[in-house]
Amino acid sequence: MNFLGWVDHDPRQEDAILRALGAAKGHDARDELGLGAIRDSFADLFFPGISTIQQRVRYFLFVQWCCEIAASQGEADRVLARLRESEETLIHSLEHLGEGHGVIGILSKEDLKRTPSEIYWNGLLVLGMRRTRGNRRRWARQAAASRSSGRTDSLGEDAAKTSVDLGFDPERPQAPKGFPGVELDFALNVAEADFLRSRLVNGCVDPAGRGHEYNLFGTFARYRHKTDAQALWDHPRISGLKAEARDMVMLGAAFARIMYGAAILYNVCVARLMPSNESTERLRSAHATAFIGWAEALNPADVTLLDRRIPDLQALGAITRHGINDRAIAFVRRWTQLCGEPLKLLHDPTASLLVSNREVYLKTSSGTSRIRSAKQRERWRGEPGSQQMDFRWFVARSCLNDLATPADA
Repeated sequence: MNFLGWVDHDPRQEDAILRALGAAKGHDARDELGLGAIRDSFADLFFPGISTIQQRVRYFLFVQWCCEIAASQGEADRVLARLRESEETLIHSLEHLGEGHGVIGILSKEDLKRTPSEIYWNGLLVLGMRRTRGNRRRWARQAAASRSSGRTDSLGEDAAKTSVDLGFDPERPQAPKGFPGVELDFALNVAEADFLRSRLVNGCVDPAGRGHEYNLFGTFARYRHKTDAQALWDHPRISGLKAEARDMVMLGAAFARIMYGAAILYNVCVARLMPSNESTERLRSAHATAFIGWAEALNPADVTLLDRRIPDLQALGAITRHGINDRAIAFVRRWTQLCGEPLKLLHDPTASLLVSNREVYLKTSSGTSRIRSAKQRERWRGEPGSQQMDFRWFVARSCLNDLATPADA
């Protein structure tokens, strides 16, 4: 059994672990080649406070309001129990929207495993909305201790704005009357949109503010229209970025496009190891065709850019507190060098060995290597092992689109 824990006296380390866990869940988390730390470093710089499993920006406010209501209870256990009750009520207040609108727990209801407060907890800290460090139990203990010492007052059922310190930003907009037991949706009013926009614009994963110049919310949020851009570098305001941010986006785009080829070749390598039959032949052909399409589309300028700036990647990890090790950098460097002639790579044993050895190094000890294990290959249905990295763009795009048109504008 895998186990992860921490000593409950280091809230900063705990916050880093919680952030890493949040980044490791969601559709963008498959990482056969061990590039997740670099991917997440770009994502944390571009869109701080956002994780792959968040969908609607108003949840930041929903969670804060629920926490403030819960903080009016007794001891820490009761605070957490009330928080859970409020979040279950929240599900019922949103379920009229139906599936497909980002309602957390709409199917599982009271059996929900990951509540909104868990999903948005780290983001609340990064955006400056949560002001106490550590996990929810630590916050509940602090809220209970603060209240018992007479430094706080009950917020009350209507979640009206209070001047007392409950561990959250008191300047947030007021909750709807009767929250959370009233019908709700994700439409923001002007006050809510302005508040959330300012928090997103000022968000930074580094407490000292390093890397804030790469936060894209500042420029993108000024575009007050919804967008369906399929990549962050296709946003209508990309040309409005300052030079340092634009250069970082170009580096991220080059990294995503180049490393996508390695992910496709990994699929090809696995498919080649499967027993030959009509089904596996179709599978090999499909992945080989995908690789050829990637190779034909690859821009030599991306290869030149990434090759020149590979040393910058570990510096990103230092800012975002993601450990980017030398082996990962060496893999990226070698693959990038091979991409000077991408059309030759499909049948180049050096390229296949590079990708295969990387996966074997990462997964053999856990028994999950498809290159080494026939059993793992049997479980593989031929789906791509990874999509091209989007750096959480689709979650960020949802947030930006929610901010674009406040309901009472």
